Amino acid sequence: MLERAEIIRKEYLRHDKKFPHVWCPGCGNGIVMGALLRAVNSLGLDKNEVVLASGIGCSGRMPTYIDFNTIHTTH
Repeated sequence: MLERAEIIRKEYLRHDKKFPHVWCPGCGNGIVMGALLRAVNSLGLDKNEVVLASGIGCSGRMPTYIDFNTIHTTH
């Protein structure tokens, strides 16, 4: 299990950003981000073929941490 987590961390997270994330304790955004990364990994998708669209609010910070093509817009 740790091997998979390490692969996901190296492959999909931006290394120029500082962790831990900015979300509050108990917030589900980190859980959603982890689930998204595990799904992309399980499906064998190339990160250059994935687009992450985000909006406003705390969840809009997700593209800051994930090394995908991103678009940030209001809703």
